[in-house]
Amino acid sequence: MRIGALFLVGMTLAAPALAQSTSDAWDRCHSYTDPESANPDRAIAGCTAIVESTQFTREQRLDALATRGTVFRKTGRFDLAIVDLTEALRADPGDDRSYVERGMALKATQQRDAAMADFDEALRINPDNADALRQRAVEFRAQGRFDLAVRDLDRAVADDPRDPWAVSERGLDRFSLHQYVEAITDFNRALDLTPSSAWTIAYRGAAQYQLGHYDAALVDLNRALELDAFDPWPMYIRGLAKRKAGDQQGGDADVKAALAIWPDAAAGVEKDGIR
Repeated sequence: MRIGALFLVGMTLAAPALAQSTSDAWDRCHSYTDPESANPDRAIAGCTAIVESTQFTREQRLDALATRGTVFRKTGRFDLAIVDLTEALRADPGDDRSYVERGMALKATQQRDAAMADFDEALRINPDNADALRQRAVEFRAQGRFDLAVRDLDRAVADDPRDPWAVSERGLDRFSLHQYVEAITDFNRALDLTPSSAWTIAYRGAAQYQLGHYDAALVDLNRALELDAFDPWPMYIRGLAKRKAGDQQGGDADVKAALAIWPDAAAGVEKDGIR
């Protein structure tokens, strides 16, 4: 397994210059924590210095290799990420986090079966790996296996009840299963955490529409379009809701505007079970 604080063990006995240089490399390697402000090349250089150094333990070099693979993945260099993470896993096949990272890189390169195998293996090693649960749920959804996606997200939400992504995604899967009341419960919970999520508000409005609550649907769909004025999905559904509520002219205008942005809006919305 990867290590963190253990890197400093024994450094107090090293020469000051060596201790400083190894400490600098370690800090640089693990500096890519915020993609908005961190420098990925600085982190990669630090990790590479550790991987190629004889001053670090095997465990520290493996940690740096996996960390470099993660930085490659986060910066879109998926092939390099797969190489590093595969090498790290060959040396430490019990590292569930590296399986998740490699799985995400494989998914990004359209190797979805291999990605799913990595998420499965991560969960075999650590059944509570929330990242693996979330990633596998996304794959189940892509396969149309919404019940299995809900199962994984139930576990992810149990691990972190304040994760708005997992809660809202579970709502999306429940929507796809036509469990509209349960979906609204999830969307409400997610919006308590992230009140300005336009797509979550839009889906809650769509769920209200499916339940025949047209006034409530219009409140949400209006709000979603305030946040994202050119999203044709809620625009088209708002048109349907206006028609159901007796505003034929307003409904026709929304439907026409949505079709101008997205010519396949009618088929796309119908695919989601909305008519």
